[in-house]
Amino acid sequence: MLTKEEPHERAEQVVAGLEKPLKALRELLLWPFLYSEEAAILGLQWPRGLLLHGPPGTGKTSLVRAMVKESGAHLIFISADTIHKAYVGESERLLREAFAEATAEALSGKPVVIFIDEIDVLCPRRDFRRQHESRLVAQILTLMDDKKLNSSKLRPVVVAATNRINSIDPALRRPGRFDREIEITAPNAQERYEILQLHASRLPLDDCVELRSVADMCNGYVGADLAALCREAALASLRRGMQGSPSEGDVQHKVTMQDWEQAHLKVGPSIARGAVADVPSVLWDDIGGLTQVKRKLRQTVEWPIQHADALARLGLKPIRGVLLYGPPGCSKTTLVKAAAHAAKANLFSLSGAELHSMYVGEGEALLRETFRRARLVAPSIVFFDEADSVAARREGGNEQAAGGNSTGEKLLSTLLTEIDGLELAQGVLVLGATNRPWSIDGALMRPGRFDQILYVPPPDKEGRLEILKVHTRNMKVADDVDLSEIASITEYFTGAELAGLCSEAGMAALRENLYAESVHERHFSAALKSIKPSLTVTEISKYVNFGLTRNMR
Repeated sequence: MLTKEEPHERAEQVVAGLEKPLKALRELLLWPFLYSEEAAILGLQWPRGLLLHGPPGTGKTSLVRAMVKESGAHLIFISADTIHKAYVGESERLLREAFAEATAEALSGKPVVIFIDEIDVLCPRRDFRRQHESRLVAQILTLMDDKKLNSSKLRPVVVAATNRINSIDPALRRPGRFDREIEITAPNAQERYEILQLHASRLPLDDCVELRSVADMCNGYVGADLAALCREAALASLRRGMQGSPSEGDVQHKVTMQDWEQAHLKVGPSIARGAVADVPSVLWDDIGGLTQVKRKLRQTVEWPIQHADALARLGLKPIRGVLLYGPPGCSKTTLVKAAAHAAKANLFSLSGAELHSMYVGEGEALLRETFRRARLVAPSIVFFDEADSVAARREGGNEQAAGGNSTGEKLLSTLLTEIDGLELAQGVLVLGATNRPWSIDGALMRPGRFDQILYVPPPDKEGRLEILKVHTRNMKVADDVDLSEIASITEYFTGAELAGLCSEAGMAALRENLYAESVHERHFSAALKSIKPSLTVTEISKYVNFGLTRNMR
């Protein structure tokens, strides 16, 4: 029998960053033994079960095993591969034997834990399920309600874990069965630091290594990701030590900050795997012109992450959404990539083609799942390219048409609901880009959703000169080329067209001489004859008038 004075190896020595679930497990597993007299005085009935849920790799199974070791409990492990059998009734018999073993062990006076891993596989919702799965759910419900199991003061504790809590049969999620539910989310910066300390405790770290800095750059990483990061950093150190031909005994197997950075490039957050866009290293300086737009985007995207304390001090809430609109080819998408890179945020990119699925409800499900992942790996950006195809204007008005039955209206209603739900989340920003802002539903264009509507215009002369310098910085340009003059005669050219102009000038030089080493003025003149601006004064006025009309509302 456990006593209050008996020392135990703490679970924190095995797992880290899980203070809340550890506390819940201690209350459930140890308190009935340590505080049985106090409970009798209060007439307290101890909870029967605990349901741990959260993304894969957050440490649910490791947590239970560590707590079992700390308490010296008897563990009975149940999973789909140990229970699912070919013959009818065999699975139910194995469940009954497991619970009977637990009851017998509890009578010996020691804690007993029945741990059901991936319970959503064993006990899925019984709607439209096979008869075999329905029988398993019914059997577990019967066993958890069994009077013999619950009559003893030293009864077994049932703990279950799942990655898909909404897939579990609702009958299990009521008081008297799984009384408590604990969500284990992706760890915050402090918890990541504690996990890294635990996993890196055996690594020979160089004096320059700052684990807090490593933790800060691992947004969205779960415990399994951080363990993999430590392994990859050690491998990077080993590879570096094996380079060259050092004399025997001279190889210093120290893990440096460079090794951690290399590991970070290879190991990403598993929660966002398959959904986060690969953000290229686009810098603000790679985008010529657009000074005002870049300044506002930096304030909107970077400040809430890098200067959160300053905003909180003044009671300012971060902006929830920004819409970039303007003619095609004016670097709207590139601006978003630069903002995501500068803020070190995870970028989730969605388009109308992905969301308008051929199957009913699939687009809305993808939208909800994307926002769920974005919240888990914050700071993150959910980016809608060609936003007008995702949130097209509804025929019956704005809010009044929210209950429409068309696929587009259902998708828009889901999007509005998800954006409104970000009020309770932190570090998630919605960015949209469109060439047709007048086609976007008005319900999305109000404050609280797209708080900022930024016009991305075609570049002026100074902007065109900057763009030309950006796209010719890796090109050997002859002395007779006057970029300022080219900028003057390329009015109405977009950034994409100026990039094409520089590329075409380079190709003209190669067509003239395959061994050419520089690009001359005549090559740019030839390129200007083949590339003409697609924009007109009328089209630009349409965008300008949209901004003026909106500001007058």
